Amino acid sequence: MALRKLTPFLVFGLLTVASEASAHMIETNYFLDRFSNEQSQQVLKMQSTYSNGQPLKGAKVNIYSPNNPVTPWAQGITDSEGRFSFSPDQTKPGDWEVVIRQQGHGDILTVPVDEAGVTTELISDRSDTDIHYGSSSYLGWVVSLVTLAGFGLWRRLQK
Repeated sequence: MALRKLTPFLVFGLLTVASEASAHMIETNYFLDRFSNEQSQQVLKMQSTYSNGQPLKGAKVNIYSPNNPVTPWAQGITDSEGRFSFSPDQTKPGDWEVVIRQQGHGDILTVPVDEAGVTTELISDRSDTDIHYGSSSYLGWVVSLVTLAGFGLWRRLQK
């Protein structure tokens, strides 16, 4: 009987605990623009949007070369349409990493580059990067702990 009275408090406390939640997934579309001059230059153009189609405006972009995955090779910010572009250095072959971030949202793309340039068919998107955590309510924890302590005290007084 007493446990039945405590159930709403326990459920409330458990619901207020922080947990993983997926929100506003980011999608990044890209295409390779080739233009000719003295050297064969390639520009990888990208556009990042939320799952509802809104552009990811003003997001921070870090580009890491294969030979230095810690320090950004280039940095930038998406424009008002969520667009940005870069020309990878073809003399540094390997997997380049493009990291787009804004207020907990983001996308990470791996861009393979060889002496011939970017192979767009092999660009991969780590879609598991847009994970958020709900805020933890201290009130929920307090209610749960007080309820459990009260239940324990009540059980002890019943003996």
